[in-house]
Amino acid sequence: MIIATIGLGYVGSTTLGCLAELGHEVIGVDVNRDRAEALAAGAVPVTEPGLNKLVSKHVEQGRIRATTDLIEALRTADCAFVCVGTPSTRGGMLDDSTLRAVVLEIVRARLELDRVVPVFVRSTALPVSHGRILDDITALLDGRQPAAYAVHPEFLREGTAVADFFAPPKIVFGTSDEAALGPCDALYPGINAPILQCGPKEASMLKYADNCFHALKVTFANEIGLSCAAMGVDSREVMEMFCEDTKLNISSKYFRPGFAYGGSCLGKDLAALTAYCRREFVEMPMLANIRNSNEGQIDQLAERVMETNPTSVGLFGLAFKADTDDLRDSALVKLAERLRGKGLEVRAYDPGLDPEHLCAPSLCYLRDTVPQHESLLTTDPEAMVRECDVVVLGRHFPQTDLSAMPWRDGQPLYDLDGTGRLPDTPKVIGLYW
Repeated sequence: MIIATIGLGYVGSTTLGCLAELGHEVIGVDVNRDRAEALAAGAVPVTEPGLNKLVSKHVEQGRIRATTDLIEALRTADCAFVCVGTPSTRGGMLDDSTLRAVVLEIVRARLELDRVVPVFVRSTALPVSHGRILDDITALLDGRQPAAYAVHPEFLREGTAVADFFAPPKIVFGTSDEAALGPCDALYPGINAPILQCGPKEASMLKYADNCFHALKVTFANEIGLSCAAMGVDSREVMEMFCEDTKLNISSKYFRPGFAYGGSCLGKDLAALTAYCRREFVEMPMLANIRNSNEGQIDQLAERVMETNPTSVGLFGLAFKADTDDLRDSALVKLAERLRGKGLEVRAYDPGLDPEHLCAPSLCYLRDTVPQHESLLTTDPEAMVRECDVVVLGRHFPQTDLSAMPWRDGQPLYDLDGTGRLPDTPKVIGLYW
């Protein structure tokens, strides 16, 4: 393939050299003439192990060339990779002005050349940025061409970027249409990695999820290290053992958006550790604020439910997790308490919580936590759905057929379970997340 790479900074230069190594012909494009001329001569404008040698080799072989003329590059290109900068403003907001300008310049060039050249954006930008850019593309094209737009995030670490390119954790294509999807299969011959296809906004948000999680991991390890130091514990040994657990710790567990955590362990242990460190004047702002964030999830859902002006709410689920009758620190119990405090009638169906057969600890917790708890639990989910204005699906119970429930047209349903097993009839307010 012939690929135009627009923007010859760190990501652009690495992408250009590695694409050439895969056998593609690559045309580098940059408004900075000195940078374009230097790359055309085989000199890479960034420091990255192995990249200079790679680029020099393919410049000599004629597989890489560079120019400042975008139209000339697009005249023969099969697709265009956009790798321009998206810096932060003073307030931390994203400056996507260069990205937007370059993409629209490409689209104008496409119209002038009467060629559909799919645009693959490697630059990191928020989903709202891509939404605005796609709106601009649609308006500019006015039906004359498909958008042919793809968000194609990179997962390159400085210092190991060349190795990362050839052994990526995943390859993501967030495409707008079939025209953008067309070149994808031919871009990475010989590279063995999971290929994920989605929409442009989801692809762009994935990059932010990745980087925020990496920042979280570093901060988490450092705060655990601080707490270990305060108690004379070897933090390196602790975290080495922590990483050995690939069933719960280093795994996909707990990574599905849904609702707040609860139960007798997480909140208690988090509180104990942060309280000790607070007493010892050890600052752990991330761990100390987890509880506030968790409680905020409950408050936000309560506010969203109240926006529909209901008089009654039904909850599917009340225990802190599935297949248990443990109500301790349950987020759904807290939600019920908040909604009842706002004057709403709340009913809850949970097959693991038969009011007549609750074990003593659960019954005591319910009595202590929820005033007039006798009216809360129900064993009749159909009656609950029929009689309540709003329903919250805290979790799906396999023995309960949601489609058979007596839903009313326009009845709001908030889904916290996220399994996709929803009835077709009610007005679903969407997955809560």
